[in-house]
Amino acid sequence: MHVLFCADSGYFPHLATAAVSVLENCSWPGVHVHVLTCDADDAAEAGLRESLQRYPAARLTLTRVDDARLETLFVDKYLTKAAYLRFLAPDLLPLRVARVIYLDCDLVVPGDLAELWRTDLAGTPLAAAPDLDWWHGGLEPRLIDLGLRSGHRYVNSGVLVIDLDQWRREGISDRLFRFAATSGAALVYHDQDALNVVLQGRVALLERRWNIQTLWYSHFVRRTFPAEYAATRAARARPAIVHFSTDQKPWKFRAWTRKRALYFRYRSLTAWRAERPAGLTAAQRLEYDLSRALLRVGIDVNAAFGAARRLRRIGASAIARRAPSPPPAPAEPDRT
Repeated sequence: MHVLFCADSGYFPHLATAAVSVLENCSWPGVHVHVLTCDADDAAEAGLRESLQRYPAARLTLTRVDDARLETLFVDKYLTKAAYLRFLAPDLLPLRVARVIYLDCDLVVPGDLAELWRTDLAGTPLAAAPDLDWWHGGLEPRLIDLGLRSGHRYVNSGVLVIDLDQWRREGISDRLFRFAATSGAALVYHDQDALNVVLQGRVALLERRWNIQTLWYSHFVRRTFPAEYAATRAARARPAIVHFSTDQKPWKFRAWTRKRALYFRYRSLTAWRAERPAGLTAAQRLEYDLSRALLRVGIDVNAAFGAARRLRRIGASAIARRAPSPPPAPAEPDRT
């Protein structure tokens, strides 16, 4: 089995966490972990190797990438070249590798990835799980502007099963790079938008449990996408992959995302098990450590504080709606 991660070296702690979660739960006899990065960071690489060395089934290959095509793409402080590295998989992985599972680094895999490895692509070059049904979420104009046909099922790019042989034969990587370079900052979800447009109508849909984003647990989805919320009930109860796709990443200070305990279960098995976010004060470090300790016994204080903040906002909004309107200002006297 071949599994691909793409990341800047600063994300290696989370990459290691995701990879460890795969290895802890996978029944496949051998897992070759491929990592593509633009960085040269010997310390981060050593930490990654240390994290995986306890798994006899694991093999790690790290490739440092310098590809001119990356220089043509839009990047900013939120989006780095690493987001596009998955497009290079057909070129940088050995030709004998015919298929690969790509995984984002901000996820964990409590399910058995061997089942995903056996996915029947039915002649398509890619399999991915559905994202939110944005056609019914107010973003129809954006999708149409991208060139997507009405009703096209927009997919999330965080979990992909890629037929590398087909990508090589059809030059799909070059097509993706051309589209991304031409579109630039106009793409909201850059690599993801490119995949949806270039491979429109040629993506096999994975079951939702293979990419349950923590957003699916939110009040926003329950309120805005009630049909989607109902459709994901079983997958949310038993996810095979949990994807922390919002800005509330579980490793952040005071993050209140769902499934934080699951993330730290696997983080504790890596070389970064004791690392805290940078820049915390002594009091904040103590709070962070206490929050993690309570997670181990099933208490998520961050979630409780997050719920309290939501209730406070709801209460303030309700009070504002019920407050009497101020009396109209008296009319100016007629001085004519």
